Amino acid sequence: MLMRSYARTLAGIAAAGVLASAAVMVANGCATEPYVFTIECKPDADPDADINGDCYPDGGHIEPLSCESAGGECVAMGTSDFREHAVLLWMGDAEEDAPECPKRAESLFYTGYGDLQVSFQCAQCACGPAMCAFPDQIAADPQSFCQGANEIAYAAAPGWDGACVSPSVLPPGSFHSIKPTPAEVMPCEPIGDPIPEPPGFAPSAPGPASFVNGIYWGSFAKACQGTADGKCESSGDLCLPSAEPPPPGFRQCVQYNLPVDESKLPTCPEVFPERFVFYASTEGSTECSPCQCGEPNGAQCAVSFSAYQDAACAGIPMPLFENVPALPGVCIDFGAGGLPLGSMEAKWLSNQPGACEPSGGELIGVVKAADPRVFCCQAPPAPQAE
Repeated sequence: MLMRSYARTLAGIAAAGVLASAAVMVANGCATEPYVFTIECKPDADPDADINGDCYPDGGHIEPLSCESAGGECVAMGTSDFREHAVLLWMGDAEEDAPECPKRAESLFYTGYGDLQVSFQCAQCACGPAMCAFPDQIAADPQSFCQGANEIAYAAAPGWDGACVSPSVLPPGSFHSIKPTPAEVMPCEPIGDPIPEPPGFAPSAPGPASFVNGIYWGSFAKACQGTADGKCESSGDLCLPSAEPPPPGFRQCVQYNLPVDESKLPTCPEVFPERFVFYASTEGSTECSPCQCGEPNGAQCAVSFSAYQDAACAGIPMPLFENVPALPGVCIDFGAGGLPLGSMEAKWLSNQPGACEPSGGELIGVVKAADPRVFCCQAPPAPQAE
């Protein structure tokens, strides 16, 4: 009984051919509540002539209004994958400049970024000096002319500064020759361990507000969506919510269906010819290559040794040798009889550190934009004349 009354009510409203409101009593247990709805029908609607199916006089079936009747506009999308969302898109330099969504599209649909710039700085690499290393021993060889394979290390404690020292007393005959150890040139040590840091901005020249940890987006996009209840005759058409030009600063756009292959971006529909790509985030990382130092150059390091028979470098009797430069290949031979070795001392002849060429501190790795969205848009409306 309720269904028949409901159908008759709709039929009566449809036959009137005007915009009407009706209250229908719907049973809900023992209580009934009115439900008010509005239907718009063509004047003198005829099921055979009503090609859009807006309404039928018998009240048994109601279809949506046409897109044009709902105040919208049908646009041909062809076979593209852009028909899912129609939006008003605002694009600007910074997020803080974006306006509120207009009344005709009050729902925020999307926010994203474009024109990614990655700006990190690595500390400049440097190298410490190539220092001269003071030797701490001479080699006593049991064989003549330092030809033996079993040298005796006559060594001072680590960190020796060349002052008189008596590591031990080697009796005559225990060695036949002595080879002084030359000074060494130590490798340069890298200074610092560079890490990527974003450039700073002086208070008088602040950087962009969207600059965070070396990442800067050069543009910002905001998409707003309205509702479109109308129906287009062609299934390949898209109903835009309004045929009116977009508000100032906005473009009429459609978004491409996900996922997006950036190696093969889609071609925009003819009615939305301008393509824009925006992103939600970034992925990847950067780091600085470690600092390194090349071979030492320019160092002049030379030491001379003196060796004595007594344990106090007193020279009594005469020293074995005195102020002999410790150079590669130098050997002091004492013949078969030999002498005792009781102490030694040494001094710098030349102590001029060298330098090394630094390398490294280069930014390596990649940071790129992620989660792309593709919008195809119409050109913005021309400014209206004053």
